[in-house]
Amino acid sequence: MKKYLFIGLIALCAGCLTGCNDKDPVQKLNIQTLDLTVLQKDWNFDQETLQFYYRFKVPTLDAHVYNYGSWSISREYNKGYNDAYQVALPMSTFGHDTLRTGEVVYFTRHIDYRVGVGYVDVQVTDSDFPYPIDPATGKRIVDNFVPEDMFFRMQMMD
Repeated sequence: MKKYLFIGLIALCAGCLTGCNDKDPVQKLNIQTLDLTVLQKDWNFDQETLQFYYRFKVPTLDAHVYNYGSWSISREYNKGYNDAYQVALPMSTFGHDTLRTGEVVYFTRHIDYRVGVGYVDVQVTDSDFPYPIDPATGKRIVDNFVPEDMFFRMQMMD
């Protein structure tokens, strides 16, 4: 019995000694938080998809982060105040607006994003919104319906 106990203790000590190897590489978790701001004047409008968008250049979102990392984006409300809060994207809200004709229209605003190596596109889609059409150009008139300034926070990990 003592023989088996002694062999077990030797095996246990050998396991502890080999498990505590200082030569093993230490993996570090890299976390980045980026504040992203879109001013009202900077929104672009896509006439085909009927959505506003803005492209952020994000050089730290490289191929390694794209392929092996993770990310999340939230919209921040009341930025810089004690009552600031964040809502994770994608998000939907309900709104209404008054057209030039005086007609009140209701719509769902959907805010989402797309990520690629080196960039993030934020998209704002007002579903079923009847943007007026300019008879001269045939394009949608969006000047009075551009989204407000928006603040976003992106967190990336790899």
